[in-house]
Amino acid sequence: GCGLCAQACHEQAIGMVDGKAALLRDDYCDGLGDCLPVCPTNAITFEVREAAAYDEAAVLANKASREAELPCGCPGTQARLLHQQEPAPAQQTATPQNSELQQWPVQI
Repeated sequence: GCGLCAQACHEQAIGMVDGKAALLRDDYCDGLGDCLPVCPTNAITFEVREAAAYDEAAVLANKASREAELPCGCPGTQARLLHQQEPAPAQQTATPQNSELQQWPVQI
């Protein structure tokens, strides 16, 4: 459940489902095994079975759609506005030290 194999899979054939790594699509797996060396428990195995053939066009289309969602992997593409909640009167101190940070990530 560490997800290292999902991160190592450049074709995005492996993904996390309910906290466990799972093969999402047979046709995304190119069989090169980038996922194998990163697994700290050797939990990944290849099996011989009938499966859909590798579809490079589908992989490239999937990558293009994901890149359209986020132009890059930069933290700035995931900017968020933070809304501070006022503490309850019983929890207020004499000198409140609430952060005035309203946006994440912060560029300094």
